[in-house]
Amino acid sequence: MNKRLAVLSFLWVLPLLVSTLSQELNQEISLGGSAFAEEKKKTRKVPAMREQTYKRLAEAQVMIDPESAPREEGEPAPDPGGTPRDAVGLLLKLLERRGLNSYEAAQIWNTLAFAYYTLEDVPNTVKAYEKVLEQGTITEALEQSVIRALFQLYYSQEKYGRSIEYIERWEAMRDIPDAGVTFIKATAYYQMEDFRNALQTALRVEQIAIEQEKTIKENWWYLQVVLYNELKDIDNVINVLEKLILNYPKKQYWMHLAGMYSEKNFDDKALSAYYAAYTQDMFEKESELIMLSQRLLNAEVPYEAAVVLEKGFKAGIIKENEKNLKLLATSYTMAQEMSKAIDAWRSATKFAEDGELQYRLAQALANEDRHKEAVVAYQAALDSGDLKDEGDVNFWHGISQMQLESWDAATKAFRAAAKADKKMQKQSRQYIRYISGEKRRQEELRKMLTGN
Repeated sequence: MNKRLAVLSFLWVLPLLVSTLSQELNQEISLGGSAFAEEKKKTRKVPAMREQTYKRLAEAQVMIDPESAPREEGEPAPDPGGTPRDAVGLLLKLLERRGLNSYEAAQIWNTLAFAYYTLEDVPNTVKAYEKVLEQGTITEALEQSVIRALFQLYYSQEKYGRSIEYIERWEAMRDIPDAGVTFIKATAYYQMEDFRNALQTALRVEQIAIEQEKTIKENWWYLQVVLYNELKDIDNVINVLEKLILNYPKKQYWMHLAGMYSEKNFDDKALSAYYAAYTQDMFEKESELIMLSQRLLNAEVPYEAAVVLEKGFKAGIIKENEKNLKLLATSYTMAQEMSKAIDAWRSATKFAEDGELQYRLAQALANEDRHKEAVVAYQAALDSGDLKDEGDVNFWHGISQMQLESWDAATKAFRAAAKADKKMQKQSRQYIRYISGEKRRQEELRKMLTGN
């Protein structure tokens, strides 16, 4: 993998689908309205509506929805003269009249459905709309409107099988397919856990939109993601998520995509997806930034890991504590940014309860030939105690003391190393002998130079 993160240029939580479907249905539902709001084009001949029936229907309509009454611009709505409940009584009485033709009866039941819906009486709304369809010959526009209302109402009652029946009946009446209605049909299959039919229908939604040159809505694609996920088809989950992200780049999709890449062991792509979300300022939690920095570190791009952490600290998202500062220091150390690593190790030691971080600080200082500071850090580590390997600490303490030509302190450190760890005895004795010889050599040199 490129050390400077070239891979990052690559372009699980399932949200509540029900809320998405509710939004879709709210856009689709157009129940009630005017009893006479039909398309002008009528392909069927129906009996005429008599004036007296029309007047009674108009009276009921105003009781249900005063705003629907025709009037001049700026003219206030008329006094309804009753409530939607009164309209129900009027319409039921009107149904008892003799001589009603099929079209009149259908419009009375249609207006009754509107009244019941206004009263939030869904069962009677459904019954009234079904009565409309029983009234012999009615206009095609009215039949389509009623069937549409019925599949929406059955869906809202979670009677998904009945909803699908009416959707298919509505589709059979139309020459042009409707992507929105097809989507509702797909979600009905999903609610019934018929995932294969749901997927087939969801794919049809996309096909319709493409054929009609319409924008594919976000939740149309995401339903495919949900269904492929249910069917354990990870490859197609990835394919659809990649399309979804190009058109609707959201954090949840980047995170889901990264998770799917990980499922396929595409570790570079998973990291790229996480990093893409980060560069779009989608990470707002400490856990997310820590996760990303650890992944970058594991992918051998430590400098970028450190940059993510530094920005998180400055933004106040990441807390300054031992664990997080240790991660920052480790990142800078691996990136060979030793000056920054030393600063990070020094900051981390303020939170440490043992000597391990002082030891890491001392090693970083020694690597930069800052041995005077290093011996202070080594001693602080030894004074703090609770070290994993006290022998190592003493040994390297001795090395730094040697670099400062502090021979007695170095000898003491090597003896402590040999005592703490038997494995260090041989090497420590070699250094002690070296120090002893060096001290003699320096003393002889001094005598030669001074003549004493």
